[in-house]
Formats: sequence, C-alpha cells, structure tokens
Amino acid sequence: MTCSDPKHISINQKRFSPLALGCGAFSGAYGPVSQDAVTGAVCEALDSGVTLLDTSPYYNDSEIKLGKALKVLEPKFPRSSYKICTKLGRYGYHKADFDYSAARVVSSVQESMRRLHTSYLDIMLCHDVEFVDLLQVVDVALPQLFDLKEKGVIRYVGISGYPLEVLLEIAQIQSKRGNPLDACLSYCNLNLHCQLLEEYVPRLRAAGVNTIIAASPLSMGLLSEEGPPDWHPASPELRQAVKKCADLVHSYNVFCDHPSSKASLAGIAENYAFSYDSVDVHLVGAKTASEVKDAVAAYLRSRALKAISAGSYPDPVVDRIYKQIVENLRPFSRYTWVSPPSDA
Repeated sequence: MTCSDPKHISINQKRFSPLALGCGAFSGAYGPVSQDAVTGAVCEALDSGVTLLDTSPYYNDSEIKLGKALKVLEPKFPRSSYKICTKLGRYGYHKADFDYSAARVVSSVQESMRRLHTSYLDIMLCHDVEFVDLLQVVDVALPQLFDLKEKGVIRYVGISGYPLEVLLEIAQIQSKRGNPLDACLSYCNLNLHCQLLEEYVPRLRAAGVNTIIAASPLSMGLLSEEGPPDWHPASPELRQAVKKCADLVHSYNVFCDHPSSKASLAGIAENYAFSYDSVDVHLVGAKTASEVKDAVAAYLRSRALKAISAGSYPDPVVDRIYKQIVENLRPFSRYTWVSPPSDA
C-alpha cells in the first residue's frame, strides 16, 4: 500500500494534533472493517498530520488492530511520530464489567502497551467514569495512574465519560487535592445537536485540566445521511429532527447540477463541531482512508470558513441549508440522554 502526500494539520500548543483519529471505529460497531482498511486509515491519518490516535480495550479488538497497523507502518512512522490515547476500567457493556482496582489498572496498562507495541502511553483515561462509584476513580484508579506517570509509563492522566457534571466533579476533586487532571475527554457534547461542553470548558480549565478533547462530532453516527446504529441512545424526537435535516440536504442534492457542490449532513456537522476553538482536540472516528480524508478535509474547511466568512458557506444555498439545520436542532442544544443506561 502507499500513503498520500503530507497535508496541512499542525501540532497545537499542547503538543497534540488538533484533530485525532477515533479508533473505536475499528471495533466493528459501525460496520465491518478489515486489517488492511485499518492500516490504510492510520497511514492516511499520520500522513495528514493527525498524530493522536484514540482507542480502548472496550472497543473489541481496536487496540490489536491499531497495534498491528502501527507495526506495519513503523519504518515510515516511528513511535516518536505519533501519540496514543487509550483507556482502562471498562471491559464490557454492564457495570459488572468495570474494574477500577489498583491491580487491574496496572495490568490494563501493561496489556494495552503489549497490544500497541509500545513501552509507554501518551494519554491514559479512566473510561466512562459515570458507571462506577466516584471514590473508585479518585481514591484508587487515578492515584495508581499518577504513580505510573511518575515512573514514565504514562505521560498524561485523565478521565472520559458522557455526563459533564461527573467529569467536572472529578476534575474539581483532583484540583483540590493538588493533583489536577492532565486530560478530559467528553463525547457527543459538542456538535450540531448539543453544545453543552462549551459551557463546561471554562470550569474544567479552572480545575486545572490541561487538555480537553471533544469526541464524536457526528454524535456516534447520528448526524449522518445513513442515520444512527440501532443501539444509539438518542430519543425518538431527536432522531426525527436529524432525519428532517438529512432529508433537507438530500432535497438540495437532487437539484444540484455539480457533483462537487453536493452537500452532506456529516460534512456540515463536522464543519460545525470543528469550528469550536475552546477545546484542544477534536476526535473523530474513521475506519477507512477515505473516511479519514473526508474528516481532514472537513477540519481544514472549518478553519477556512471561520477565517474567511465567520462560519458562513460561500454557496448561499448551502449556507441557507446549514442555517436551517441549526434552527431545526436548536431545541436539543442542551439535550442529553441518560448514562449509564438503565440496562447497564
């Protein structure tokens, strides 16, 4: 296989690429994906300057596939050329599948390094912290991770989850203890249908969080023409509102004379999410080189749109569609679903 020519995404002042590759897509949760496709996606990402790679042992064989890809690509991309973010604590769907014990923290770190063929991890996050008792996070898992950080095994320690109030509470506890979090990952809270993370960013910064990662600009596949997977937790009302937006984009494309001018709900959603500069990293899932290219193009387009026209699209028809989509989804700007779900 061959990689494309380098593109234009540069490392930010936090030493991470502002766009990260979400390797949860390698798990099969969004459709089957081969090892060759994974290797192609990782190669395209690294060639494009997307050098932060996010995974987790919870994402089926994502760590294994990513590790194999990085091994194949090692001659061109040595370990120093990219950064790995992975997670621990969650190993299945139910609460019973969580283990935040000190011993499991250590073994999970070791297992991830083995799968990823590395002697250190750039970011290690406690995965979906809302599923466990808060004291398990702040009194057991995080102290063990900070100990591993002191030993040089981990560079950044942090947490991930969905309810922002839980993420903030843990960040504030760590701040009061004089050991603030290095990183915090929030998903599905900064996109076309929800902008709650924007309200929490200043409070997370005040709690000393160094790096804030906004994941899933497409809200786990909800904001796409194909629609969300069956397991998606969005309410019927939100699903219907998004379908209305997808139909709006489709109606425009039917009458569009130039294929290059066709719009997509996913593209509009990514442009919108990537325009937020308050966070340090935008994390987007992709399982093929083509999907990575689309995400990189959307990120660069969002930069250009913001710089050139304050976020407006140069095509007046597309801009009108974009504004209608924003208006259709405005009632859901503070909407969240329950996490953990009742059946967890």
